[in-house]
Amino acid sequence: MPHVILRGHADLHRAWQQLPQGPWRLGHAVARLEGRFLSASQRELLLPAVVVEYGRPLHPVLSVSFREEATAVHLWDVVKVERTEAVKGLVALVAGLLREFGAGEVLTTNLKLP
Repeated sequence: MPHVILRGHADLHRAWQQLPQGPWRLGHAVARLEGRFLSASQRELLLPAVVVEYGRPLHPVLSVSFREEATAVHLWDVVKVERTEAVKGLVALVAGLLREFGAGEVLTTNLKLP
C-alpha cells in the first residue's frame, strides 16, 4: 500500500481546519480534496479526494494517523481504489503538506517523493 511515514505528530486539528484542498496537477492528472473528517480522538484525519486521470475519476480516501512517534499517510483500506501514479502522487503531496502542520522529515516511504 502506498504510504509515507513522517517523524513526529502533525497537528491534525489545525490540518483539519487549514489543509489546502487543491486542485493540484499531478502529471496528466488533476486532484483535489473533497472534504476533511477528524476523528473524535483527534488522532486520525480522513481526506476524501477525487483524482481525474485521463478523463477517468478515481475517488481515494487518504488516512492520516499517528504511530508511536510518527504521522502516517496512506490510502484508507476500507475504500478500494486503483493505485495509479496520480493517486500515489496525491499521497506524497499530502504528506509534504503535513510538514507545515508539525510533521517532520520522512522516516520511510514506498513512493517517489518530489
